[in-house]
Amino acid sequence: MSNINRQSPEIRHPDKFFIGGTWRQPSSSARIRITSPATEERFFDVAEAQENDITDAVAAARNAFDHGPWPRMSPTERAGYLRALGAEIGKRATALSHIWSGEMGALYSLAQMVVPTFEGIFSYYAGLADNFPFVESHATRVAGAGYLVREPVGVVAAIIPWNGPLMLASWKVAPALLAGCTVIIKASPEAPGTLYGLAEAAESIGLPPGVLNVITADRAVSELLVRHPGVDKVSFTGSTAAGKRVGALCADRIARCTLELGGKSPAIVLDDYDVAAFAGSLAAAAPILSGQVCAALTRVIVTRSRHDSLVEALGSAFQKIRVGDPFDPQSNMGPLGMARQRDRVEGYIAKGLAEGAALITGGGRPRHLERGFYIEPTVFGNVENSSTIAREEIFGPVISVIPTDDEDQAVQLANQSIYGLNSAVFTNDPQRAFHLARRLRVGTVGQNGVGPDFMIAFGGFKQSGVGREGGKEGLLSYLEAKTILLSTPVTL
Repeated sequence: MSNINRQSPEIRHPDKFFIGGTWRQPSSSARIRITSPATEERFFDVAEAQENDITDAVAAARNAFDHGPWPRMSPTERAGYLRALGAEIGKRATALSHIWSGEMGALYSLAQMVVPTFEGIFSYYAGLADNFPFVESHATRVAGAGYLVREPVGVVAAIIPWNGPLMLASWKVAPALLAGCTVIIKASPEAPGTLYGLAEAAESIGLPPGVLNVITADRAVSELLVRHPGVDKVSFTGSTAAGKRVGALCADRIARCTLELGGKSPAIVLDDYDVAAFAGSLAAAAPILSGQVCAALTRVIVTRSRHDSLVEALGSAFQKIRVGDPFDPQSNMGPLGMARQRDRVEGYIAKGLAEGAALITGGGRPRHLERGFYIEPTVFGNVENSSTIAREEIFGPVISVIPTDDEDQAVQLANQSIYGLNSAVFTNDPQRAFHLARRLRVGTVGQNGVGPDFMIAFGGFKQSGVGREGGKEGLLSYLEAKTILLSTPVTL
């Protein structure tokens, strides 16, 4: 078994913040200890932002937006920086993968495969520079010429969670920068390392000062950033409970916000789909980030006549998942991100048992692992859709199988949720999948578990969020529309 998870990450300035294009000393000596969830040992420490650091970061971003060159560059000029930033992330992929695995417990094999693809996020948005309609001519009855121009919303606070920080930051930073915004990234106190790597990449390519700023703060100080009048928009990814608070703070001053929140995503298994194939598909997806994925398919809805065979197949498939050290290539699933997350998952498992669900497999800590925040992949059968484990987001590898009478009731059960982020229809018939997809109140529906696809758009209905990230929809959220009416047309 590799010992790489006990090494210090390759971060040059963990004791500073990246503000105004330089690594600045923090305003206090406060530090945050990052603990490896695989070993429960110290991984590294970072500086903890205080109110003065928030003030400095906003001032730097505000100055860069109000007086710097960035918003006044053409989209094509900004696209050049985006491509360079993406390429720099690609060069650092090995180090960034190590950090992600060490601080959050993501499988190193997964990180090595996924992190290099983040370069493509920046390349995608750079590619929109030449064909996105930043300026459109419109017919008008009140003037000689009408134009709709899309201008940057301003200073953006991007608040990033701990499960997939670099990926989620990239889907915010890339469109915001193309739009001409300046950005303050507020890293999670549990997993800030890869975002320090992003700051180092920005420094390396010579991104203009103040265009991208990176700080790490806990909740109380983070609220100061959300409240700050110098911040024009907040882009938040995290829990629905925290998102409600962010949305309320933004509403208080009519600040723009995008909220990508929680999910309790249903998978409807129709009678034409093989239960063994479904079990294999879900067993491959459920261990990703140890189930700490907002879009994870955690509610399985199947007809009563097939319930028992499906839970048997799921139980067998989940028992084969190898839980272990994230740096061990034989592991299929690593630990949960932190002790409190394991406590949360264990609490939900206890509730499931107390409320009468049938434990098919899992439910405890792996006996062969004495240290680390590990939990067994868990499947419950005969779950009532009104039960706690079927209603609330667990954020761990816990699956609830819910029996239904027929297809119509399956749709009703799927929609009986405060969430509406992701979903799937498992069927061999694309036409049937499309028909059911139109009836589901969710942001994404994938046939046979495919997706989501950020290149199109990602976001949720109901309490799963406000707005969309990814694709052209994600760019629009960083732009304000302005109508200009002139006496005669002008050269664009």
